[in-house]
Amino acid sequence: MTRPPATPVQRLAAFADGVRVRGLPAELRADAARRVLDVLGNSLAATGEPPARAIGVLVREWGGADRATAIGTGLRLPEPSAALLNGTLAHSLDFDDTHLPSVLHPSASVVPAALAAAEAQGASGAALLDAIGAGVEIAVRLGMAGYDPGLGNSVFFERGLHATAICGAFGAAAACAMLSGLDAAGVADAMGIAASMGSGLLEANRTGGTVKRVHCGWAAHAAVTAAGMARTGITGPPTVLEGRFGLLQAFCGDQADPDALTDRLGEHWELPGIFFKPYPCNHFTHAGIDAALRLRANGLDPTAIDDLELGAPTAVLRTIGEPAQDKARPKSGYHAAFSGPYTVAAALLGGGGLGVSHEDFTDEAAADPARLALAAKVRCVPDARCDQIFPHRFPAVLRVRLRDGTVLEERVEANRGGPDRPLSAAELAAKFHLNATRHVSPARADEITERAYELADLPNVDTLTTLLTT
Repeated sequence: MTRPPATPVQRLAAFADGVRVRGLPAELRADAARRVLDVLGNSLAATGEPPARAIGVLVREWGGADRATAIGTGLRLPEPSAALLNGTLAHSLDFDDTHLPSVLHPSASVVPAALAAAEAQGASGAALLDAIGAGVEIAVRLGMAGYDPGLGNSVFFERGLHATAICGAFGAAAACAMLSGLDAAGVADAMGIAASMGSGLLEANRTGGTVKRVHCGWAAHAAVTAAGMARTGITGPPTVLEGRFGLLQAFCGDQADPDALTDRLGEHWELPGIFFKPYPCNHFTHAGIDAALRLRANGLDPTAIDDLELGAPTAVLRTIGEPAQDKARPKSGYHAAFSGPYTVAAALLGGGGLGVSHEDFTDEAAADPARLALAAKVRCVPDARCDQIFPHRFPAVLRVRLRDGTVLEERVEANRGGPDRPLSAAELAAKFHLNATRHVSPARADEITERAYELADLPNVDTLTTLLTT
């Protein structure tokens, strides 16, 4: 009897199992190590954030076996609880990496889940990196299956769904299953189970609420749980992705592209092209920040500004420009990170070691009268050239009219941190140190950097995770 062709989830699982058995090439392991370092820095920087403190209270109440490290707390917890807290930390400051054009932040779910699973299972550092590489690749491929080239945007996003959390749970489940030693069938089951658990709505970006910061934590929690269920005998549907009631039809309808899941799978890797963020705010705001910083470096005096026009892709204006009155006067430092007007004002008036830094997104900074007065002068408008480039890049153009009638313009078409303008090793290290030293000493930050870059040679991850406690 002829065996039916493998379904997409089975092909993804076979890919993950192949990586588990053979390992990643050295250059991809090195890239995965950089993702680990970036996530750890973002997480350490977020330990004082209210959502992280709230989840910390919750997981303490849950209790349980001490199998995995909760970053920055001194706690050891069951791996689903550690993944929940660590994923919340990873996404809390909106400083996590971004894949384009899926507009997905994959590492914030995959790395916390995989790190908890690796620690609980006693896996090697190389196995952790292999699982992260495969999990991130699977997550972004699912994101691309929900990308509509005709629309020029993610269908998930258009429907108000947080693709990062939905796809992150799926890819992270593959990573956790790999670290649990499951074969291809078990990996497929883990992903099939996680597909029923991934979720997230984006309304908090528009009108408030802290729940979005928990989305990656919940995705990581779901991933660890799904892999555990698969290990103990729960199974997932073989057509979980493309089926009539599968994930793609449920979330994206007829706009999904199932072929994106497996096109050149194992030959072409999305992993190395995923953007590292240079600024701790929504990625749609970054080109506007770059434009403002260039004008500032060229001598622009903010007190001489009459008005500003921030041109951006039409699709992103819902995130960074609407509702206009809320974006001009953000409710908190977190909401300021999703405001085009505020981030332009912050770049022109504030800025830390990164150009725009954490100090620009405190509640106090977001209420600063000078910043609010300048933000009120910013109009967010669609720009045709930006529409042509989006979402392969997140471009912007900033036009400034001075009181004397002079008009200045700065256009940014390639974002820092991506393949066209990559962050150097020194810039990535500087980002990590600025993040980590909000919670640990510079010497401890140096140790964490060394251990993260040595992961491929470590027999287990304990020498790294022991450095992540208070």
